[in-house]
Amino acid sequence: MGVSEDINWLKGDEGGVGKIFLLIADKGSAGSRELHELFGVEDWWPVKSHLRALIDRGLIAEIEGSYRLTESGRKVLEGFKAMEYVPRV
Repeated sequence: MGVSEDINWLKGDEGGVGKIFLLIADKGSAGSRELHELFGVEDWWPVKSHLRALIDRGLIAEIEGSYRLTESGRKVLEGFKAMEYVPRV
């Protein structure tokens, strides 16, 4: 998948996968417990589901119990940030 497809996927998700992605990007590295607390839901399943979706898409990786952006994830983050500053035509 390309960067633009991943950006649209993250922005279009109502359930919070984009929020989890941005939390990891903001922290640089975060464990599942920290992400669960920051995400602000009582159940664990949404956080685990979002993490699995991000891993499956190749945007994050679990390294020694922490989740971090992959190279693809960093490219998506750069594009995501750039799109916020570019006005819609």
